[in-house]
Amino acid sequence: MPEAVIFDMDGVIVDTEPGYFYAVNDYLSIFGISISQEFNRKLIGVSYSHIWELLNKEYHLNSLTMETFIAGMERCRKKRIAAEGCIPVPGTLELIEELHQSGILLAIASSSPGAEIGAVMDAVNIRRYINAIVSAGDECEHGKPNPEVFLKAACKLCVKPEACLVIEDAAPGILAAKRAGMHVIGYQSSFGGQNLRNADIVVSSMTDITPGLCRKLFIP
Repeated sequence: MPEAVIFDMDGVIVDTEPGYFYAVNDYLSIFGISISQEFNRKLIGVSYSHIWELLNKEYHLNSLTMETFIAGMERCRKKRIAAEGCIPVPGTLELIEELHQSGILLAIASSSPGAEIGAVMDAVNIRRYINAIVSAGDECEHGKPNPEVFLKAACKLCVKPEACLVIEDAAPGILAAKRAGMHVIGYQSSFGGQNLRNADIVVSSMTDITPGLCRKLFIP
């Protein structure tokens, strides 16, 4: 059994990936730009700073600084969350409770800002289960697919990386977790369309992930 399970947040705990797509377009509409869902797939699972880099490369937003973009995106995301709320991914909250009852340490390692992670935890009432959070945007020099966010989570939990299991729905996050030396379950969400081939196991529903399946990954 893993000593700790580390959850990505967006698309794994709450169904926010469509909201991110609309929030990006809400903000870019100021500049007369809109992105397709195909281009949006490149933005899934990475930090706001990396999103800005990708958008700047594609659309040459030279008059827009990274700091201005991040502040604008955070405003748009807050408006979306306030209007739409946080919709839990079916099966995830039950899994978190089961793992907690089994004595497994739990963490969230997300590319989202720390304030947004806190707001989501409160909205779906899981703060009492979570032992540590790491925001790649706020706390890490490098975002996913760099392993820093997951290594920081393991450090905060005082658990060795090889004793951690990561649950991710995005290719950059899965690659980051493998680079950290962790086991990974990939969740193929209906919105993401991500290539999860680097995961140890891929599921199409969070309800397929059970403590038994988590244990199976750690059997020699």
